[in-house]
Parts: sequence; structure tokens; C-alpha cells
Amino acid sequence: MKRIIPILLILFLFTSCEVEFSPNASWKDIPVIYCLLDQDDDTTWARVERCYLGDGSIYDYSSVSDSINYPVGSIEVKLLKIRNGATVAEYPFRDTTVNRRDGNFASAAQPMYYIPGKSHFDEYSTYDIQVRRVADGQVIAHAKQPISLIVRNPEDSVFTKPTYNTYPRRSGMFAFRSAGNTCQMEWPALKNARLYQPFVRLYYMEDGERRYIDVRTPSVPSTNNAEHYTIYYQASSFLTNVKEQLKDDHGTKTYLKQVDLYLTACSEDLSAYMSNISDAGNLDQSRELYTNIDGGRGIFAARRTKLHRWYPADSSLGRNPIGLFYQLKQLDVGF
Repeated sequence: MKRIIPILLILFLFTSCEVEFSPNASWKDIPVIYCLLDQDDDTTWARVERCYLGDGSIYDYSSVSDSINYPVGSIEVKLLKIRNGATVAEYPFRDTTVNRRDGNFASAAQPMYYIPGKSHFDEYSTYDIQVRRVADGQVIAHAKQPISLIVRNPEDSVFTKPTYNTYPRRSGMFAFRSAGNTCQMEWPALKNARLYQPFVRLYYMEDGERRYIDVRTPSVPSTNNAEHYTIYYQASSFLTNVKEQLKDDHGTKTYLKQVDLYLTACSEDLSAYMSNISDAGNLDQSRELYTNIDGGRGIFAARRTKLHRWYPADSSLGRNPIGLFYQLKQLDVGF
């Protein structure tokens, strides 16, 4: 039985194994592509590596010494802009190296590919990614279908709620004052978005520096023809998350009475990929991981992470048991 071996994962787990394996055995390298398009980013990044197809144990393939990386200059990576079925522009990725974050599996700097700027993004076009082998000019991998960007109607506000009648002269306030001590968040649908997740960026001052933490809310899948989406976020969930993030920080904090509500969203392909890998649980040779790459593996999809709207945050103190600031002070994390 032939198996596709994700060397990026396996290499970390078995780099110290010593096995007898012939480097001349029958095997084939398979391109692996990770690239997410976000028209709000000032740089588009792609990771292109390889895994292996062959017979035998994954432990044998994980010990191959020529690594997961393509030799410098051996491939070219391009972003293709497509309109009405025809390629109207090509944008070559430049190559560089990026240091991995420190951790149990940290290793040497990794090759990455990037396109600076965002003028190449156009909501009326679709996009494909293409990997070409330089030696013979052959295209060895590309997206199975061109993808669309996630589009926001510029006439819509990012968030239409929270709003509170007690503050008629403001655009709204982030507070937990509704029934059940909840905050209602509502936003217009984004074209081509399949999954949404808002998050709250809470600001404070500590040691003379302006800092923040990000508190995520439950995710919301899209539904057919929905024009708006709504969640009712409970204060208990918000406060538990804040306390968990600040539990090791014992400094004195000044509450800044403001938040940013961010709206993150992703396309159908990325939603399916995230669902697939979250269900995988562990390394399973029999499990087919989701991919939308033809000729290889990986994911090429669209997302948005920088849509946001500023809100004043509830500054109720006194003995108000549902005031946000009052509840933050009860957490004993420095406020």
C-alpha cells in the first residue's frame, strides 16, 4: 500500500531514530503548499515543501536525510490572477528564510515565499497558486479550483451591534447588560465567507505600556442567504478567558475603557481544512487529510483577520454587579 507521508510532522517526532533504509528505494516527492490570501495583509506568504509517496513504514521515510525543503532555485512559485477564465496577471513569489519560533520542535530557518504589497488583490478576480520545477519547466502543483477573496460591502459597518439605548449619542458600547448578562454582537454577511469568529481586544496600561489581550468568542458557520449573523456572548465566558490569560501576570493594571471588536472569517476551503485536522486527533496513516491542491497536498484559501470597529467599554464601578469594570476587578488580576 502506498502512503502519503507528511514529513513536516513526522520529522519532528522521529529525527533521532536510526533505521536501515535504502535511499535508492522507489519513492516520489510530493509538493505541499500552504498559502492564505488576505487582502488586508501587506505581504502574502506561502510555504512550499515536500512530502513523500512510497511503500513501507512512515518511520523509514521520516529518516530520509534530504529534508522537506526544495533546494534553493529548484522551483518557482507564482500567484495567478484570473478573470472570465483567463489569466490576466502573474505575480512571482520572492524567496527568503524565516526563523521558526522557539519550542520543542524548533529547527533551522525555513525557506518561505512572499509577495510584497496588496495591489494585486481584486475582488472581481479569482486566484490560483502555481509551483513550477525550474529544471524542465513543468508545473508540478496548483489549486484544484481558483479561489475568491472574502469581500465586505464597503457600505456596511463591520459590526451593527452591540448598541444600547442607554447611550443614544454613541455608536454603541461593549458591555454585558442584556438579559442573562450577555453582549449581543451582530455583523453583516461577507461574500464568500464560510466561517466567522469575532474576538474582543481588551486594552489596559501596565508599567507605563499600553497592552491588550484577545478574547475569542464562539465561531459561527454561514447559512444560505443570511444577511446578518448574531451571537450572544456571556460575561462568564469572557471573564474566564481574561483570567486565564492574565493568571501569571501580577502587575498593577489601568483599565482603558475601550475595546476593538475584530471580525475574522475564512473561505469554504479553509473551514473544511481546519475541521479535518481538528478531527484527526493524532497521526493516523489511514486518514486522508483535506487538500485542495492538484498535484500535491496542502491548502490554498482566503481569510480576513483585520476587520474591526472601536467601541467604548463599560466603565461601571460602584456596586453594579453586572458592570464590566466591576466584574474585571473581582478577578484579582491587577485591575
